[in-house]
Amino acid sequence: MAALHVVQITDFHIRAEPGARSGGRDTHATLAAVIDAIAAGPAPDLVLATGDLVDDASPASYGRLAPLLRRLPAPVHAIPGNHDDPAAMAQHLAGGNVHVGPCVAAGAWHVVLLDTLVPGEPHGHLGPERLAALNAALAAATEPHLLIALHHPPAPIGSPLDDVGLMDAEALNAVLDRHQRVRAMVWGHNHHIHDSTRNGVRRLGTPSTCIQFDARPEMGFTRTAEPPAWRRLTLHEDGSLETEVCWLTDAAV
Repeated sequence: MAALHVVQITDFHIRAEPGARSGGRDTHATLAAVIDAIAAGPAPDLVLATGDLVDDASPASYGRLAPLLRRLPAPVHAIPGNHDDPAAMAQHLAGGNVHVGPCVAAGAWHVVLLDTLVPGEPHGHLGPERLAALNAALAAATEPHLLIALHHPPAPIGSPLDDVGLMDAEALNAVLDRHQRVRAMVWGHNHHIHDSTRNGVRRLGTPSTCIQFDARPEMGFTRTAEPPAWRRLTLHEDGSLETEVCWLTDAAV
């Protein structure tokens, strides 16, 4: 089996109005530029879109987003963030190469996509029902290696956004500790890089396709001058992985 090549894109914050901007950047234009850069590079086997896909959860915003994701040269598996509406995603975004679902298997890897949304709240929470479903999915996976994708980070990670991270992170960690095949986790939400390891599991936070926040806890929602970004992962059949955050060199969009 060959290595699995994955791209993670996150926190697009697309709005219904053409030309709408966040932090001075046109979020539709920045995502379009990121997608062009991805399409111009090595083709991924799989794309993970890890939440805050739109900014207002409206059908019109998902309608603007859908054609962009259709341009990606691989299946796209999307999960909601705190700005999203899962029902609207299913109705106005899913179709073609775009999927809204809990898991995908490819090669030696099984990717489980978690919905951490708490409707109307910025923080995330899984709760007993979703944690039980995760435990069952991890146990049932037949592939030797497991990757978890979610929107909210397993707080606290020393981020300015820890207060609006995953509120039951310890309960999530307790589930993951039962499954020795979990190799890594990826998330968005924080609009900055994170890279750490817990109990042998690599934990990776990925910057946004629009604006970034300062990673220092005391800085709050201070925006940096960093450009839009995405993450590439190479998942090897022996369970090891390589990853890099790719930055859009021309952030003038």
